[in-house]
Amino acid sequence: MKIGKFIGGAVLGALIVSAIPYKFSKDEETGTVEIRSLLWGMKKIPKGAADDKEHLFFAIPASGLDQEEAEETVAEEPALE
Repeated sequence: MKIGKFIGGAVLGALIVSAIPYKFSKDEETGTVEIRSLLWGMKKIPKGAADDKEHLFFAIPASGLDQEEAEETVAEEPALE
């Protein structure tokens, strides 16, 4: 019974530690704020001149934020003919 409690406590502790953010970054030019942890990531893009809405991205796992940026870049590039 003690081993089960120990394993359960270790798993719960690992889950809590992996949910704590480890990276905070803010781009001064664009005002973009990004927060990342091992389990989740959030990115906030403020209102721009061409856009009148704020954009908020949330991804589980945090690597999904990078994937979304790649998709936007591909969508913006002109098609080769």
